[in-house]
Amino acid sequence: MKYEHYFKHCIETKSSFLCTGIDPDPERLPDGFSRDVQGIYEFVHEIIQITADLTPAYKFNLAFFELWGWKGLRILEKLLSEVPKNILLLADAKRGDIGNSSKFYARALLEELPFHAATVSPYLGSDSIRPFIEDENKGAFVLCVTSNASGRELQEHGGEKPLYVKTAEIVQELNGKKNLGLVMGATKPEQLLDIRKQFPELPFLIPGVGSQGGGADTALAVCRENGFGLINVSRGILYPSEGTFPDNVRKLTENYNHLFSNKDN
Repeated sequence: MKYEHYFKHCIETKSSFLCTGIDPDPERLPDGFSRDVQGIYEFVHEIIQITADLTPAYKFNLAFFELWGWKGLRILEKLLSEVPKNILLLADAKRGDIGNSSKFYARALLEELPFHAATVSPYLGSDSIRPFIEDENKGAFVLCVTSNASGRELQEHGGEKPLYVKTAEIVQELNGKKNLGLVMGATKPEQLLDIRKQFPELPFLIPGVGSQGGGADTALAVCRENGFGLINVSRGILYPSEGTFPDNVRKLTENYNHLFSNKDN
């Protein structure tokens, strides 16, 4: 199935724009899980078991697996194989290189691993993006407006046409196969609304809601405009401040699934 169709199918199947971020910090695991690679595997395995029916997408942050070297990559492969169908698998890898390096990064994430899409840095230009979108069944989200505060140092540089607008223009030009989107942080609602207005057809991956303080209302509004986006929640689901695991995680996921419904209530 083409990437665009599979993306929309996953959202429609779960009736939500929720993306559950998988950031397994060993220091924050609930009681009963060891603070090692086996504990990470068991924790994420349990997360998938209790949330798979509620989330249309998982975003795996590769840093939390690469931390463990080959053992981390081994459990990542195993966990990905355990995810049910009708769930979009995103590699939060933020790759950004050119030539064979970019080509091999794309092959590693989208061929050797079963990810449907990856996050990509555009700083090296379109050459760093193209290898991830050659296959119309795979895709990428390009960093445009990130949720961290210091992202403004580069992304808003450039006067009347800041760098983030130029990034969106490049993505629009490259999106002939409808398998490209933008990472747009919810912590910067003015830019989020501005880019949605200028590029109404591009899908957004929106981090920053929850622990980082981004507003859910604006994120939901821009996803509903074209029915084609994801709102990521990582720590806000994985590490509840109240309740007992796994019931508290299940409850939070239910709440976010409903909050980010793709249907007007």
